[in-house]
Amino acid sequence: MDQIKEPILMYQGYIQELLADFQNGRLDADVLARSVDGALAVHVFGFGRSGTAALALAIRLRHFLAPDKQVFWLGDSVRDPIREGDLVILVSRSGAREEVLHFMEKARSARASCFAITAAREGPLFGGSSHAIILPVLGEGSSYGGGDFELAAWIFQEVFLTYYGRSRHIPEEKVWMNHV
Repeated sequence: MDQIKEPILMYQGYIQELLADFQNGRLDADVLARSVDGALAVHVFGFGRSGTAALALAIRLRHFLAPDKQVFWLGDSVRDPIREGDLVILVSRSGAREEVLHFMEKARSARASCFAITAAREGPLFGGSSHAIILPVLGEGSSYGGGDFELAAWIFQEVFLTYYGRSRHIPEEKVWMNHV
């Protein structure tokens, strides 16, 4: 039973750290919210496990914004190109994943705003983005095989979208109407 209890307690502490980061303003959801509001369209991408959290963000953000604003998953072939005035949200723990950096360069060349969600303050994604949110990670070897950043990214997108919907007075009926 201790083999189950230990990781649960570790993640409980980690969630408390995330909460403290939100409360202390280190995870500033309002900057991202204003970026979404000001964008002509929103494009989202991540790769691997970070990509699953990014894809959930894209799907959920579409529920909030459709039909007034387009939201695209950059891994989809059927989408609009990145254009000037758009927002590109990129999710990557390392901030160095080649596939993610490709879309950062596409955003920069199109004069779109690029928003990084990462754990790496020193990574090229952080340095090349207009704005960034740095999610905390557990110490080396704390989570077996990783997973802490993805958990933080999932929690962040859920907290952000709840904040976004409530602060923008988006009726829940509108969000449910756009579910597929």
